[in-house]
Amino acid sequence: MSVTPRVLVILDGAAEPIWPWPSSLEDAQMPALDALCARGTVARVATTPAGLSPGSEVGIPTLLGAAPRGPVGRGRIEAAAAGIELPDGTSAWRIDLHHAEGRRAVTAEALLIRPELTARLADHEVTHLKGHRFLAVGTEPPEIREVAALSAHVWDDGEELARALDPRTVVIAAPGAAAGCGRLLGAHVVTPASATGDVGSDLWAKTRAALAALRSAETVVVHVGGADEAAHHRDRVGKTAMLEATDQDVIRPLARAVRAAGGVLAVTSDHATCVETGRHHAEPVPLVVAGRGVGRAGAVRLHERLVTRARVWESPWAPVGVTA
Repeated sequence: MSVTPRVLVILDGAAEPIWPWPSSLEDAQMPALDALCARGTVARVATTPAGLSPGSEVGIPTLLGAAPRGPVGRGRIEAAAAGIELPDGTSAWRIDLHHAEGRRAVTAEALLIRPELTARLADHEVTHLKGHRFLAVGTEPPEIREVAALSAHVWDDGEELARALDPRTVVIAAPGAAAGCGRLLGAHVVTPASATGDVGSDLWAKTRAALAALRSAETVVVHVGGADEAAHHRDRVGKTAMLEATDQDVIRPLARAVRAAGGVLAVTSDHATCVETGRHHAEPVPLVVAGRGVGRAGAVRLHERLVTRARVWESPWAPVGVTA
C-alpha cells in the first residue's frame, strides 16, 4: 500500500501573543497560505509540553512526534547541527552574547570578541556558530557571565533527544536547531549551502531540496528560521517581509507539488516569538493542514486572533482523517 507523502513547513517563531494591534501573521500578505486555509483545517497545535520552556529545542521535536520529557540540552543540538563530535565525558554548552539592553551581538562583534572568549575558556573547545552564538565543549559548564562589556548567557545542559525517526523523514534546514534536532532524532538532514536561517536565507534552495526529497521520503520537514530571527531583533517589518517571502518561495510551490502527489501539507510554528519583546511564548500556535483525508474546517486565514477558540491538537497530522 502506498504511503501518503507529508510535508511540514515550520515557520520558526512566526506566531505571536495577541495584542490590540495586528500580529505579523495577521499583517502579512500570504495568498498561498490563505489558499491552504480555504481548503483545509485551521486549528492550533501544542508545541511546548507542560513544565518546559518554549524554544526550538522543544517545539521542533514535539512537532516531529518526539516531545521531550524534560529540558533539552541546546548545546548538544548545536553540536549535532555543526557536525561536532563530543568526546566521551564531555558535553556542549551554547553561549549567547547580548548587549546590556538585551540586543543580540552581531557577527562582526562576535568575531572580534572570539579571541578573548577563547582565552577565558581555555579548558573548553570554543566554536563560533553564527551571529551572537558560540559553542563550548568541555567536561564542566563554562563559568562566564560577561566578555568585552557584553553579557554572556550560558544555556543549561539537559537531556539528549532520543532517536525516534529514521531516514524516511527528511529535514531541510540551515545549520541550526532544526538540523541538530533532526540528526539526533535519526532523520536524514539536508542543509543547502546557501541556507543561513536568517532573514536573507536562500528560500528557493530549501524548496528545491524539499521537492527532490518529496520523490522518495514519507515525511519532508522544511524549517524556515528568518521570522524568529527578525522577532528577536524586534524587527516587525523584517518579520512580515520574511513571512511573505516564505509564502511565495516555499509554501506556494510546495502546495502545488503536494497536491499533485496526493499528499498532505501542514504549516505551523514551533513556538511564538513576540516581535515587541523578542521573547518566546508557550501557548499553542496556529496550524493549517490541507490535502488528502483533511476536511475543511476552521478559520479562513492563519493567524492568532482567528484561532483563539480553535481546537488544540497534539500533532500537526492529527486533523488528517477527522471529519469536520
